[in-house]
Amino acid sequence: MSSIGIVAWPGRSAQLPEVMARIAIWAKAHAKIKVVILDSMAPLITPLRLVSEKIIRQCDVLVAIGGDGTVLSTARLALGKEIPLLGINTGRIGFLAEYRVEELEATLDMLLAGQFHVGPRIMLDFAMYQGRKKILQETALNEVQIQAIEPVRMVDLEVKLNSSHLTEYWADSLLISTPTGSTAYNLSAGGPILHPTTDAFILNPVNPCSLSVRPLVISADHSELFIQECNGHPVRLMIDGRLGPTLAPGQSLTLAKSKWATHFIEPNHSGFVEALREKLGWTGKPKAQAC
Repeated sequence: MSSIGIVAWPGRSAQLPEVMARIAIWAKAHAKIKVVILDSMAPLITPLRLVSEKIIRQCDVLVAIGGDGTVLSTARLALGKEIPLLGINTGRIGFLAEYRVEELEATLDMLLAGQFHVGPRIMLDFAMYQGRKKILQETALNEVQIQAIEPVRMVDLEVKLNSSHLTEYWADSLLISTPTGSTAYNLSAGGPILHPTTDAFILNPVNPCSLSVRPLVISADHSELFIQECNGHPVRLMIDGRLGPTLAPGQSLTLAKSKWATHFIEPNHSGFVEALREKLGWTGKPKAQAC
């Protein structure tokens, strides 16, 4: 490894100036490693070189400093390059940003020593069509959410799975989530948690009107979803928590497993089970208190 790219956004964490100062000290002590920072950090004075997205996409590793939102933004930068990335958590839960800021220097040393493994995470491609003409295509790591636009309060969506009618969802919104996104909005909306390596997607209607409609797990391989709004109302897409395009009446949406993956640098000493206990507070069976 010869280069490390740092991705962060000013204002998202009060710890950023201190963290960047520590990275600069580490970089000075390891001069053979080129450490650069995305130019989004321009308002923050730092001795490290600021570079464009084009340059940072040439680094060997990307390090996201912040919370899960910063990790998702970094994953978009790495799309198509499949650069390994890791997250240093300066946010709250930080399920994707799993490395602690207190262990910053040790984490950078770990990278330098190669004491880690890389785990791929599947992604979700979605394409928008006007008739048979594709007018847009994007990729999500966590989820695609389909929500109503006021004054309409609910979505009414026809969903087909591999050309066969699945159901008509009438709900506050519909989430199509990856295993990585299963611990994000999907979890808050009562959906199941999937292991990150599971090759599957979750369809999770948020507050459906029918009590018989429940979250559904489908295979990611050889599965294509077709979605169309039923009542001639536009609906809005949210992509990994950010505002996406509007699906207009008469347009349709397809979703399928992407050919791209996000590659997370994972520590050798911990894993998904430990993250569930630490991040989500899984304590298991209550233990009797001593008298």
